[in-house]
Amino acid sequence: NRSRAAANHRHPLPGGWGEDASLRHALALGVALAVASTACAQERGAALYEQHCAVCHDKKGEGIPGFAPRLAGNLAERAKKESGRAYLAQLVVSGMMGPIVSGGEKFNDAMPSFAALSDDEIVVLAGHVLGDLNGVPGEQRITQQEVAAARKRALPPNEVRRLREQ
Repeated sequence: NRSRAAANHRHPLPGGWGEDASLRHALALGVALAVASTACAQERGAALYEQHCAVCHDKKGEGIPGFAPRLAGNLAERAKKESGRAYLAQLVVSGMMGPIVSGGEKFNDAMPSFAALSDDEIVVLAGHVLGDLNGVPGEQRITQQEVAAARKRALPPNEVRRLREQ
């Protein structure tokens, strides 16, 4: 019985290649891939921001007085609420026009629609704006589902401005 129990007992292989080590290795690889994926998304979001947003909102999100509002440091409170994230997704998908007040400053211009971007591109771009420029945690950032809902809703730009006021 002892020899049968010894034969059925699993011993880790030399060098840490037992089942536990393989599981740890797979878990470590998964974590490394997730970290790399997050870093890649941050880089893509920053590049998309530079390409599509920085010309109006400034490279660091500081805005241009009288022309485009500051994004950096202004969006965290809005992102905490589901309705705020829905508005932000709609803003990027549909654009916006009409008078607004942001940070105590008045603006009366138009933001173009970025509906030509894919849902994933909008999510990583918004992730850059919310995360890197506003310190918003991942669970309070715009999701693919929120972007898809904004596309389905397809509001004209002047209606998006009204959402802002809600």
